[in-house]
Amino acid sequence: MIAASIVAPMLPALHLGSESGRLLSTLATGAGSMAISHANDSYFWVVAKFSDLETNETLKVYSSATFVMGIAGFLSVLIASIFLL
Repeated sequence: MIAASIVAPMLPALHLGSESGRLLSTLATGAGSMAISHANDSYFWVVAKFSDLETNETLKVYSSATFVMGIAGFLSVLIASIFLL
């Protein structure tokens, strides 16, 4: 919410004031929000407890997976921007 309220007034200056520009900025914000999950994330502990993983294992597996998800989301938005903008 904070990122959206900071970025929203800047969209026209970044040439993202159109409908597709706002869509891409929303998708980019979502992809950035899941870039990495660490021990201060409550869902990290849900995954750790339900999968019976130790904290170190969860850091290695789940944090790495969320990092890959964030990169994949970024690349998807980047490719979509080529076609939409």
